[in-house]
Amino acid sequence: MLTPRLARFAFVPLVVTLMSGVMSFAMTALHHGLAPGLVTAWLRGWPVAFAVALPAAWVILPGVRTLLARFTRACTEAAPKQRLGRMG
Repeated sequence: MLTPRLARFAFVPLVVTLMSGVMSFAMTALHHGLAPGLVTAWLRGWPVAFAVALPAAWVILPGVRTLLARFTRACTEAAPKQRLGRMG
């Protein structure tokens, strides 16, 4: 079982692995077509996609977190409770 700290470190490589696999398959299928040899071509390209995506994610992610933090506000007051029958 992972600790929360280890899970934080595992999140980016796991997401990058899945996303690079999906995106490299889509791009390979687009360029290669659904012809024989598609899976072989995809498996040759996937490691390249992963090798580019992982460092890019590590570099880009802190900036995205900072940007989102600037546009995120804390909820200072509790939302009013809605009564039964009230719409919206």
